Amino acid sequence: MTTFEIRSPDGRTHRSGSVDGAHSITELPATEPGVLRYDVVANGTARLRWTWPAESAVTLWRATQSSHRELPTDWGSHRDIRSVRSAPVAALVDAQDRSLLTVSLSATVRGCDFAIGVHEEGAEQLIQLAVDDIEPTDGVHRFTVRIDLRGLHFAEALRGVTDDWTRELGDRIVPVPELARQAMYSTWYSDHQHVSAESVERHARAGASYDCKAVIVDDGWQTDDTRRGYAYCGDWEPTFHDMTQHVRRVHELGMRYVLWLAPPLIGHHSKAWESLKDSTLGHLEHLEASVLDPRLPEVREHIVESCVRPVRDWGVDGLKLDFLDTWAAWQLPGLDEGVESVLQAITTELRRLRSDVLIEFRQDYVHPRLWQFGTFLRAGDCAMDPVENRVRTVDARLLAGDRAVHSDMLMWHPAAAPETVAQQFIGAMFSTPQVSMELDALPVDHQRVVRFWLGFLSDHADVLLHGVLTPMRPDARYTQVRAVGAETVVAVFANPVVRLSESDRSVVVVNGGSESRILVEGAGSGPVDLVVSDCSGVEVYRGTATPPELWAIDVPVAGVARIVRN
Repeated sequence: MTTFEIRSPDGRTHRSGSVDGAHSITELPATEPGVLRYDVVANGTARLRWTWPAESAVTLWRATQSSHRELPTDWGSHRDIRSVRSAPVAALVDAQDRSLLTVSLSATVRGCDFAIGVHEEGAEQLIQLAVDDIEPTDGVHRFTVRIDLRGLHFAEALRGVTDDWTRELGDRIVPVPELARQAMYSTWYSDHQHVSAESVERHARAGASYDCKAVIVDDGWQTDDTRRGYAYCGDWEPTFHDMTQHVRRVHELGMRYVLWLAPPLIGHHSKAWESLKDSTLGHLEHLEASVLDPRLPEVREHIVESCVRPVRDWGVDGLKLDFLDTWAAWQLPGLDEGVESVLQAITTELRRLRSDVLIEFRQDYVHPRLWQFGTFLRAGDCAMDPVENRVRTVDARLLAGDRAVHSDMLMWHPAAAPETVAQQFIGAMFSTPQVSMELDALPVDHQRVVRFWLGFLSDHADVLLHGVLTPMRPDARYTQVRAVGAETVVAVFANPVVRLSESDRSVVVVNGGSESRILVEGAGSGPVDLVVSDCSGVEVYRGTATPPELWAIDVPVAGVARIVRN
């Protein structure tokens, strides 16, 4: 056992940590005050352990699609992290959104057990890290532990982590095509497995009229079975007549074509089952399919050809690769390396065919190692839930670096109030929207809402997708979210008080809450222009005011207020 020292920036707090299974642990020279880094060279599984007195913490921010925001116990906080599941980072956050402690591991770590939780015996946080799979560097298995004690806003602390990962991965990160940041239509909630060539072309035509740029054809194109299982996965042969001509017709509508596949899955009713049934890791009963072993050459050959064929032979523009996290159900030597080998082979061949190929991944595979392969990341499934979509897209944005992040597909009841429809878009407004409704059958009031919000998200995309993102109160599922760039956009959810700074000259406030009153603090003593619109973009007020210090503005639910200082 080896010990190492953790000290707070003011020197008042000091803890000794221990590490087992490491050849060495060395504190690296400080490059940022308050950020400690340790270089660990591992012999096998390296186990690090220390405590920290984060007594004012109210939540533990974790890289997972779960909305659990509690402070877990040390015995209940363990997360098994793999290349295709979660990411090695967590932050203890207080009620003022400060990161009291943010711990992360370098992108060389493929697999680890990552635990931060309340140690009941000492009323402190116990950090336990067990790193068991590391990409070797020059034949050496080494990784970096990063401990951020700066007390910054937790989003800024997480940006420091992603900045480190970005520098570490360098030119291994695949570029993100601009199309990956533009609205798309998905067939999943509208069609499920009842998708057909005719329905895809109908959706593509309608989607293009709403300025969507691509259609994502989900599960169902490869089977006539509509029972929602995966027993027929594995052949990846279209049931559509003349796939190449069908894709061409979609392209003629001005839409790109993205096709769903689940590379790990092999169904017992597929033609490929007989040749690959002995090349699986095991069966997942709830999916009615087995999971292929990517360490085997015959499996890699089958998966790569299945993924390349749609782009090479049918003219498809990209792939939605699903169920990659099923590979994380097994912890076997070389498995994560095999997974990455398959993904690298797919990415290399697809980018050889077309440099702007689109590859969609989904939460919970958010590990920085996947930046080498995917071009956009979709929030995990949360049908009709704008709050969950808000949480999942913001969580993904905080850890995605410069990756494009998409909402889960937006859907709503056909008889929903217009405000309810708008709330679906507001919940997803800091991501790229995917829509999955029968757009050509929408009532007129829904059409107005959808057109307004898709236009709003496009018009403000620069700040919404590239601005500095600052969400409030992760323990309360983000009560307010702010993005700052050339302008400031604030989405108000459960906190109606918008605090402006001197630098906020042009501000857009979106009412994502349930009350039609927003309180603005610090708008300034001089005159400001105010324009208010409702959920469908209809202007309800325009004027100039000299606001008090705490200014009450009536903004319709799901409406928008623009404040411009003169």
